[in-house]
Amino acid sequence: MVIHILNIVEMGLGIILIFFAAVLWSMFRRFSSALLALTALFVYASMILDLLDFYRIVDRDSLLIYRDIPILNYAPTFLIILAFIFTLFLFFKEEKNLK
Repeated sequence: MVIHILNIVEMGLGIILIFFAAVLWSMFRRFSSALLALTALFVYASMILDLLDFYRIVDRDSLLIYRDIPILNYAPTFLIILAFIFTLFLFFKEEKNLK
């Protein structure tokens, strides 16, 4: 019962994260803010995939296998890290151009 409540809280916090990322993007209208919103979307998609795997709706180990590597186990984390690195890179580049 507690795990279900934690899953609901996690989904709620993910929605709040996406909302604040979209608000930040609309306030500053910079590409780095848009990438931050995309990173938040990847985090939320990863949470949804974890929940679908937890409730056995999607089996991440047998879906999207490439050369005996289950891609769905590693792709969300890789996309989150890659989007965050691009966000930081663009943020620093935009800040340097503003000065």
